[in-house]
Amino acid sequence: MPPTTAPEQDVEGFARRVVRGLGLGDGTAVALAGGNENHAVRVRSDGADVVVRFTRDAARRGDDPFDVEAWCADAAARVGIRTAPVVARTHVDGVSVLVVEHVAGVPTAADDLAGWRAVGTVAAQLARVPTDDAPDGIFSRFGRDLDASWAAHLAYNLGALGPDDPLPGLGVYDPADRGRLRDVVASVHDLGLRQGLVHGDLCHRNLVTAPDGGYVVLDWGCAQAGPTPWADLEVVRRWHVTDDEETPVSAVAWAEVLSAVLEETGTAPDEAARAVSSLAVLHALDVVRWALDRRPDRVGELAASSAATVRRELPLLG
Repeated sequence: MPPTTAPEQDVEGFARRVVRGLGLGDGTAVALAGGNENHAVRVRSDGADVVVRFTRDAARRGDDPFDVEAWCADAAARVGIRTAPVVARTHVDGVSVLVVEHVAGVPTAADDLAGWRAVGTVAAQLARVPTDDAPDGIFSRFGRDLDASWAAHLAYNLGALGPDDPLPGLGVYDPADRGRLRDVVASVHDLGLRQGLVHGDLCHRNLVTAPDGGYVVLDWGCAQAGPTPWADLEVVRRWHVTDDEETPVSAVAWAEVLSAVLEETGTAPDEAARAVSSLAVLHALDVVRWALDRRPDRVGELAASSAATVRRELPLLG
């Protein structure tokens, strides 16, 4: 049914109404800085101190991430990863809503090396999360069987590297490198990467430093199934090598993340380097194909960044 209120016009009032409807009493509400897709409002009452998150687009359904976020927070907590406990996952007047406990603490600074080590540790710990009961939004279009889905994903990208591939025309790679790229994509299967839960945005921005000095992981909206912990590691390295302004990862921060992953997984440094570089190339190719299919407005932007990735990573893979 269509919403009876326009939360974008009274964000704080809508959040207070959500909290009242949950039987947590009335209280004060303060809108928090949030993303482009969702509002976030902290509501404090006699019965609770929570953050109410809800979509900016009340009609959005197909790409609603809150089922995934709620499941991930609960599932990660069950294997010992600290998260913001879920209070409610619901719809109010047709608006998708997620309510979580407010996490006491302070944002983690970009130069907090202990925080970056925690990023690596969490990335590795996610391999322990079983995905049997995960919502469909975690999985790719190739299905819920993680190994079969990953094999199909690799086969799709390998098959696309043919003479009719549009990516060379977009400048993503030189046709002369097609054979080497096919070898890289084919070799990913031989790496035997374990499939499981990937956070997708593990960084200082999504950690809160708790009063006891520990770290709480937030924002599971980018979570998906994939090679764990290597997909998370590849994203952190990408931020590092591209000097990303939003997520600065210094050389020492990257070293802390990598060290933690190697210790947790028992992987040799050269094996980890090959896995991360191979996944970087695979992602560079796949994301442009995704844009051609789903987001043509982003093709130019992603083709340029993917071309830089291929030029950087291919020489490292021999």
